Amino acid sequence: MRKKGREMEEDVIRFLQDVRSVLRCHQVGSIVDYPAGAELESFLGVSEREKIPVREQIVPLPEKQKTTRVAPVRKKSDQGSLAEIAAEVKLCKSCGLAGQRKCVTPGKGGGGSIRLLLIGHWLPVPEHFTGGGIDKTVFGLQEDQMLARMLAAIHLAPEEVFVTNIIKCGVGPGIQPQAEHIDACFSYLQRQIKAAAPELICTMGMVATRAMLRLSQPLSRLRGRFHMYNGIDGMEIPLLPTFHPNYLLQNPEMKKATWLDLQVLEKRISAK
Repeated sequence: MRKKGREMEEDVIRFLQDVRSVLRCHQVGSIVDYPAGAELESFLGVSEREKIPVREQIVPLPEKQKTTRVAPVRKKSDQGSLAEIAAEVKLCKSCGLAGQRKCVTPGKGGGGSIRLLLIGHWLPVPEHFTGGGIDKTVFGLQEDQMLARMLAAIHLAPEEVFVTNIIKCGVGPGIQPQAEHIDACFSYLQRQIKAAAPELICTMGMVATRAMLRLSQPLSRLRGRFHMYNGIDGMEIPLLPTFHPNYLLQNPEMKKATWLDLQVLEKRISAK
């Protein structure tokens, strides 16, 4: 009974810490009110208390249906190269974000045999966008710089990594992408994964993790260990979730946990 009490206390502490982090991120994002709605009710539910932080809050995706696993297959796609897919993305008008986007972010990196594919949510673009190089980034200026330091720390060269987002449109701070926008972009991501044929995938943030795994557990319970991504044509790739650089910039105390995740990645890559 005492053990159960301690576990409950730890759950409460973790929940309060999560609430504090989310509120801090909302302050940074200039969120000053919370209109009542299904998303907020879901956020406040016990089973969903670790909703997506910072600007990542989004309508939950449906649970993944069970499928029969087949032997892993990793070979180049017959559905287009990364460059061909990027050209398609730049012309995409599959959803309402096409008319609101400030830039397009198909992804960057690669050039050789891709060992790691990194996936974030979308590129947040400042309200008064005048270029300034942010349209050349994937996660953001500071976020990409942090990501470069992360990859250097685990001894991965830029040509061994491809970085992309679930949503390929860079949007302003007043726009909140929804599940329908993820659905519109997801086929591009699946084709990119097929074309890149990476050894490993790392999802950064809850949006990317939930979209890839279709699991409802919070990121704090999914991170730090490998799951299996089941892609098109029977492709299976180990996938490790961790925190997004944007979240780490607002919550530097989580860098230690992220470094542990990176070490798990490095160990797996070194073993191959």
